[in-house]
Amino acid sequence: MRFTRILGHAMFGLGALTLAACEPAGGHRAGLTPETSAVRSASEQREGDQNHRKIVARFGGVYENSRVTAYVDGIGQRIARVSAQPAARWTFTVLDSPTVNAFAIPGGYVYVTRGLVALAGDEAQLAGVLGHEIGHVVAGHSALRRSRGTMAGIGLLAGAIGLSVLGVDPTVAGGLMDLGRTAAGGYLAQNSRGDELDADNLGIRYLARAGYDPYAQADFLDRMSASAQLQARIAGDSYDPNRVDFFASHPATGLRTRQAIEVAQAAGAVATAGANRNRERFLAAIDGMVYGDSAAQGFVDGRTFSHPKLRFTFTAPRGFTITNSANAVVATGPRKSRFIMDSDRNRGGALTDYIARVWAPGLAGQFRTGRLGGLRRERINGLEAASAVLPVRLGNRTFDALLVAYRLEGKLYRITGLAPRGSGLLPAMTEAARSFRRLSGAEAGRLREKRISIVTVRGGDTPARLARRMNFDDYRVERFRVLNGLRRGEPLRAGQRVKLVR
Repeated sequence: MRFTRILGHAMFGLGALTLAACEPAGGHRAGLTPETSAVRSASEQREGDQNHRKIVARFGGVYENSRVTAYVDGIGQRIARVSAQPAARWTFTVLDSPTVNAFAIPGGYVYVTRGLVALAGDEAQLAGVLGHEIGHVVAGHSALRRSRGTMAGIGLLAGAIGLSVLGVDPTVAGGLMDLGRTAAGGYLAQNSRGDELDADNLGIRYLARAGYDPYAQADFLDRMSASAQLQARIAGDSYDPNRVDFFASHPATGLRTRQAIEVAQAAGAVATAGANRNRERFLAAIDGMVYGDSAAQGFVDGRTFSHPKLRFTFTAPRGFTITNSANAVVATGPRKSRFIMDSDRNRGGALTDYIARVWAPGLAGQFRTGRLGGLRRERINGLEAASAVLPVRLGNRTFDALLVAYRLEGKLYRITGLAPRGSGLLPAMTEAARSFRRLSGAEAGRLREKRISIVTVRGGDTPARLARRMNFDDYRVERFRVLNGLRRGEPLRAGQRVKLVR
């Protein structure tokens, strides 16, 4: 969360903001080459140029590591040179986000998160992701209506009230209420299943033309599946790799993996399986890379969120799961309840006036609301604050929205607790909202980023032994295996290079 950014993993291939130059041919069966355009229109380029900065800002900003960003750009340019638009301008950006995600917009803008880079096992796998996104651009895939495109990239988990707090169109927000705990990156995932397979097809062909192992893309899809399965286990959810989940337009990972292998077999005559994986170069590039939350975005520790730079912390109610995003921190709870922390412009004046004259009317302009009640000015943990409760009607249900505003270091912060009427959750949300406080300098100094560390396996090392060095409190062995693409029971060998998180 940067303020001036989730649980789950969004599949790469999230598509463009609006219609591109040509219609996809639908040739996503193995052996068929999808239709592409060798010419990029001026309108496409203009749209990408106009939206690039907005996308970067909404997804956590650029990851400020010149070695990693230059490395990813070099791979992307290599793949772009063998695409249908080799002479066009391509821009490859690493986003400072721990989620596993990648997408593209018109104008040759391709984005990958550092979370995705960390999950990849070698350069060829990362090249496969970039090739897939390049495929979306050159095939002219349209993923989003323009009305949705303006909201794409909010990057948070929330129900309708949380999105409305951030100014999202209520017609869009209302439709998201039923998604529950959902990867927000998936809001971009509106490509057709055929488009996704076409992009896989093109990406694999580009891998082969660039001299990489064409099977690398299938390998990365397997890693994504393993990662998603582990995240579901950690969250207490079930996972089926052959199930199409809320990314309704996306093929399930299992299907995409099988398709990728078929296409790789068809392209195998161009490049040899196992060729140019460039694993050592990849590991050298990511050694020391931030893993998980960063100091610029704040840290999630169970139900507690702490921001060392903005110097605040709070704890969500019991039974809630926190997700950090570019614009807000959102905790999801039972019965579609939400606990949302974000910020707004500090207009000065009494915070009771802000709630009564700005915040509540803004919600009333988007939803059916009742009478604002319990408005009061107070001090919470030494901070100027104000609170109230606003009934909000969403669909056929009534929610009590707890509204709490704070001032800290000249900034205005807000907590919204959305409790279904009769759920009994409002007292717990009120207590949680009152946990918001200033971080001391010593507390802020103890918050440290996790980083990727590349180590060499020694004789006698096992996944369990090395996993003890992982900077996690739970699922250490499982995290180690997923991070390094090790199947259950697969041993290590002396001299092998592996990733740890420290």
